[in-house]
Amino acid sequence: MNYPDVTILVAARNEEDNVVDLLKSIEKLNYPKDKLQVLVGNDASTDATEEIITAFISGKPYFNLINVDEALLAQQPENIRSLKGKARVLAIMSHHATGDFYFYTDADVELPVTWVETMLSHFELPDNTGTDTKPVGVVVGITIVKATSVFTACQALEWIMAISEMKLFSVMKIATTGMGNNMAVRKEAYWENGGYETIGFSIVEDYALYRAVIDSGYPFVQTFVPGVLAHTKPPKKYFEQRKRWFRGGMESRSFLIVPIMMQALALPAVVILGFFNLWLPLYIFLGVLVINLCTGTFVLRKLRQTFLIPYLPVYTVYMFVFWFFQLVYYILPTKLVWKGRTY
Repeated sequence: MNYPDVTILVAARNEEDNVVDLLKSIEKLNYPKDKLQVLVGNDASTDATEEIITAFISGKPYFNLINVDEALLAQQPENIRSLKGKARVLAIMSHHATGDFYFYTDADVELPVTWVETMLSHFELPDNTGTDTKPVGVVVGITIVKATSVFTACQALEWIMAISEMKLFSVMKIATTGMGNNMAVRKEAYWENGGYETIGFSIVEDYALYRAVIDSGYPFVQTFVPGVLAHTKPPKKYFEQRKRWFRGGMESRSFLIVPIMMQALALPAVVILGFFNLWLPLYIFLGVLVINLCTGTFVLRKLRQTFLIPYLPVYTVYMFVFWFFQLVYYILPTKLVWKGRTY
């Protein structure tokens, strides 16, 4: 097998509770270590993130820590300094990347051992756009929340069902969105767009890169195999994460905001219908439950996550209730705070 050089890029800010699990999962990857470069960008962390990373990577030459502090930022050109947060860290790290493919993940993720080679295999798939002008430029993996409770199991199902819809759209040659904690981009596709310093800042930087690559004529692939399935830890601030997603969807004008709004407004719509017919809400809920049980069981079997099947009824309730409250939280005049920064 031909093993191309691969660079894994991780932006970490105040991740002392998470980063070791990610680094351990990277260390366990099947991919040859002499073909692997791991860049970890410490984004001005105020906790023990830097010390933990430094201790872990000691004696592991394929790991590299880049401290994005004021001194380093002062050396950057204006178009990088003007970026914010994760996009800025990734822009800086990209200039240190030596791989032919850039793999993106987050500090709170645990990767499967087959992640790199399985993602790479999708870059060799036939062009799914029918143009044959350029090779596949971006491959999107699968990430789900690590299920440790009923609530986190519902979040895991939420991610899986959303990704299954993304896969369905990709079959119809419709691009949806990237996934910053599980995505790979061909080096030439990244630099043809000038990198993040040209793409610019977005609160959803993964979508911005994904969209830029596709708009440059590169085909995309949405994977749907267990070999790329990673787990992310549940967010400590659930509604702040969702506010960021809502804002990102609005600012990027992604067509996905339409089904998102429909889902968010489903609960009040069902309540209103109940004033006309008390049985209508029950019929609607049962209909959605049947759809979730059928599609969910099929998808979970395909991804070998059958332990989540018993949670599908609770997930159906979660869909109606929590998506509505996510919309309410987005509308509230509160500041968007993410990773200790206000956007």
